[in-house]
Amino acid sequence: MSMLGLHSLLRGLPSVTLSAITLTITACSSGGSSSVEGPLQSQYIDAQQPQLLITGGQGDVMVTLLDDDLLHIAYHSELSAGQPYFSPMLAQTQFDGPASHQYDPSSQTLSTALLSVTLEKGCLLTTDLSQPEPITLTRLCLAESDGDELELTLSQENFSHIYGLGQKLDTSDDGANWLGEERLPATSTGNAMTYSDIAASGDTQIPVAYVLGEGMDNYGLFFDTHYPLSFDFESPQWQVSSEEPSLGVFLFTGADLKQLRSRYLDLTGRAPVPPLKAFGLWVSEYGYDNWQELDSKLASLKQAQFPIDGFVMDLQWFGGIETSSEDTQMGSLTWDREAFPEPEKKVVALAEQNIALIHIEESYVGAGLPEYQQLAEKRQLAMDCEAPCTTPSKLSSNPWWGIGGMIDWTSSSARVDWHNEKRVALIDDGFLGHWTDLGEPELYDYSSIYSGLEWYGESRTDHPSVHNLLNFYWSQGIAEQTAASHPDRRPWILSRSGAAGSQRFGVAMWSGDVASRFLAVEAQMPAQTNMSLSGFDYYGSDIGGFHRGGTSGRNLDTLYTRWLATSVLMEIPLRPHTENLCNCKETAPDRVGDQVSNLANLRTRYRLTPYLYSLAHHATLTGEAMFPPLVYHFQQDANARDVDQTKMIGESLLFTAITDNEDQVNSYLPAGSWVNYYDLAEVTQSSGAVFQHSVTGPLSEGETVVRAPLFMRAGAIVPTLGEDVADLGRVAAADIQWFENLQLNVVADSQSHQFSLYEDDGLTQSYLNDGLAETVIELAPQADGYLVTLSPNQVAKSSAAQRQLSVTFVTPEDTISQVEVNGEKLPQVTPQSGDIGWYLLKGGLVAVLGEVSVGAEQAIRFVR
Repeated sequence: MSMLGLHSLLRGLPSVTLSAITLTITACSSGGSSSVEGPLQSQYIDAQQPQLLITGGQGDVMVTLLDDDLLHIAYHSELSAGQPYFSPMLAQTQFDGPASHQYDPSSQTLSTALLSVTLEKGCLLTTDLSQPEPITLTRLCLAESDGDELELTLSQENFSHIYGLGQKLDTSDDGANWLGEERLPATSTGNAMTYSDIAASGDTQIPVAYVLGEGMDNYGLFFDTHYPLSFDFESPQWQVSSEEPSLGVFLFTGADLKQLRSRYLDLTGRAPVPPLKAFGLWVSEYGYDNWQELDSKLASLKQAQFPIDGFVMDLQWFGGIETSSEDTQMGSLTWDREAFPEPEKKVVALAEQNIALIHIEESYVGAGLPEYQQLAEKRQLAMDCEAPCTTPSKLSSNPWWGIGGMIDWTSSSARVDWHNEKRVALIDDGFLGHWTDLGEPELYDYSSIYSGLEWYGESRTDHPSVHNLLNFYWSQGIAEQTAASHPDRRPWILSRSGAAGSQRFGVAMWSGDVASRFLAVEAQMPAQTNMSLSGFDYYGSDIGGFHRGGTSGRNLDTLYTRWLATSVLMEIPLRPHTENLCNCKETAPDRVGDQVSNLANLRTRYRLTPYLYSLAHHATLTGEAMFPPLVYHFQQDANARDVDQTKMIGESLLFTAITDNEDQVNSYLPAGSWVNYYDLAEVTQSSGAVFQHSVTGPLSEGETVVRAPLFMRAGAIVPTLGEDVADLGRVAAADIQWFENLQLNVVADSQSHQFSLYEDDGLTQSYLNDGLAETVIELAPQADGYLVTLSPNQVAKSSAAQRQLSVTFVTPEDTISQVEVNGEKLPQVTPQSGDIGWYLLKGGLVAVLGEVSVGAEQAIRFVR
C-alpha cells in the first residue's frame, strides 16, 4: 500500500491500542464457510471504533463497529487500523462508535448491545441482538479469487424478501422482490440505457439492499462501491460479485424497514426540499422550436383552465443539434436568439404569469464549438492521453447529437468553470432547475483518461473507474457551485442517471425514454418501489410515453388519461413528455386524452399540495419515504410484501395505479378502515384483502371521470387546498407562501394521530434556518367525541397572515351533534350558505371556520 493509502485509512481517528490477542484459524472449504485456503490471523483492535483485522488470505478483511447497529466490513489487499475508506457516495464519514462493546477472544466475537459479528470458519456470522431471541442475519464468506475480483457469499437464513438495488424496468411478473432473481449490471461498466419493446430506460446501480424475514425481522446492506456489482439471489447461498477486489460493506439493523431506510439515508444523505413549484404540472416535449410554440401550449392550457407551473426546454433552446457533424450546438448552452428572441425578457414575462422554466444540458460538447478547445486546453474533457497532452477523446460512434467530446465531471475545476461560464447566467435569467440528460453516460470512449478519483489510496483515472460516478459528480457540481454562486437557491435537478447519494444534491430521476404502452406503466410500479427504497422520493416517467410508435387516436387517449391519473399521485415533477420533432404530436393534458378526466386529476394533485409539500419536508427532516410501497408501513402483513401497484402516499393515503385499459383494478387494502377519498360515505373494513375498484367515478351530475382509486386510512390527517388554483405561486423569492385556503381532511380513529403542516417561501434555503413554519395538527379521541388541534410554531405565530380554514371530519361510525371552536359552539348551517358554521355530509361533516390567523392555535371539538 502507498503512503497515500495508509494516510487515507488513518485520517481523523484517535490513536488505537492493539490487543495482545492474535489468533490463527484455518479457513475451511465446506458449505457455509470461506473457500479461501490456508491459515488466517485475526487481530482485535480496541478503539473508539473497535476493529477486527483478518489477514493471511488473498487480501485483508477489516471489521469495524461504527455504531451500536452499524457494522462496516472492508476488503482490500492491505488494511491497517483506523477509519475505513469511504467512497464519495457517503455523506456521513464520521462515526462515534458504539456506546459499549465487547470482544470475546474464545469465540472471536465482536459485539455491541444490538449487533454481533463472529469470525467462524473464515466467515463472518452476523447476529441481531435487539430481539428477545437473537436472530442470525447472514453468514458472509469470501470466495476464492485470483486477486483481481471479489466474490462474496451470504447465507439466506430465514429471510424471504430483498428490495432496493436501484432502477431497472422489467416486464417480468416477479415484482420488486429480488429473491430468486439476479440483479446484474447493464454493461461491463455499469449504468446504461437498456432497450426493449417497452422502453429505452436507464439501468442504474444503487447498491443498497433491504432483507426482510418473518414479521419485523430485517437488516440492510449497503455496498460502498461505484464499480458494477452482480447479485445472484437464486440459491440459498447468495452471491455478490465485483470485478474490483476492493469493497466496503455496511450492514445495519433497525426496528423496521422504515428505520432501515432512514439509516441508509443517514449514510448517503437526504434529499433537500424541492421548490414548491416542482409539485405542479410541467409540460415537456422534444421539443419547443420557438417561443410561439410554447406560448400556444400555455394559452390553450389557460383557456381550458388547466393548472400549470412550468415548461421543460429540450435541445432546441440552444439551437438544437447537427447529426454526424462537429458543427453541432450540443454543449453551447447559449440561447438560440433567432428562435427565442430576447430570452431574458421572455423568462421574466413568463415569471409574471407564475410560469417557470427548466433547461436541458448534457455532458457533450460539439468539436466545432470554441468551448470544446477551451475545455481541452484545461484538460476538462475526457482525454485520449495522460497529462500534459490536450487531445480529447472525440466521440463519433453514435453521432445522433453530433461529434465532439464529453466533459470530465471528476475534474473539480471543470465543475467550477462550467457552472460559472454557463449556468450562472441562466440562473440569473430565471431558470428554476436543471435537466441533466444522457448521464449514464450514454456515449463514451472506454480508453479515455480522466482527472479521476481516489479509491483505497490509489488514483483511478480510467473510464471503468469513473463511469458510474460521472452523473453523481455532475449533480454535485450543480448543487455545490449553485450554493456558491446563488446561496439562497434550492438545488433541483431532473436526471436520467445517478448513484447512491445523488439524492442529496436535489436529484429527481425518471425512467428514461419509455414507450407509449401500458406495459411501460406496469413496469414503472416495481421500479418505483425499489427506487423509493433506494432513497429516491422524486422519481417519475415520461407521462404518455416518449416513443409513441403505433399508439395513436383512441388508444393513445385511453393510455394517456390513465397514465396521468396514476402519475398525479406519485411523481414529482409531474411531466408529460414525448418526441415531437414532427410537430404532429401532443403532450399537454388539454390536447391529448380525456380532457375532463385530465383536468379533474390535475386538480386533485394541486389540492393535495399542502400534504405533499409537508411530506417533502418530513422526508428531509427524518428520511421517511414519501411514496413508499405497502410493505414500508405494513411490514408484518405478508400479503402486502408482493404488492407493487398499490402504494402509500405518506402514512395517510393509499392508491392503486392504473396499468391497463380494464374497467377495474385490484387494490390490496391492509387490515383497517379505509375511506374513499372521493366518496366519504364509502368505507371499507378490511382484514387484509384484495378488493376490486372501478377506475371511473362521478365528477358531477352526468359527468364521469377516470381516476386512480384513492383512500384515507383511519386516523388520517390530510391538509389540502380548499379551492382550485391556477398554479403554485410565485417564481421570485419573498416571504413565507402560506396556503391561504386550507382544508383539513381528518378521519376519526380510536387512537391519537399527528401530522405537521410545513410552509415556507417555496424557493430559497431559508427553510433550513428560521424560515420554516410548522403547524402541528393532532387528532385525539375523547370520551364524548374527538378533538382536533392546530399548534403553530414561533415562525407562524410571528406572522400577521390570515387564511381561510375548514375541516372535513370523516366519522364512519359516529354521529356528531355539536362542533366547538376554541370553546365556542359553532352554529349549524346549510352547505350552500357559505357561512361560518358546520354542516353534515355523507360520511361526516364540514366545519367552516372562516378567516383565521396562521399563527393562532385552534381547538376544534366534535361532540357526539
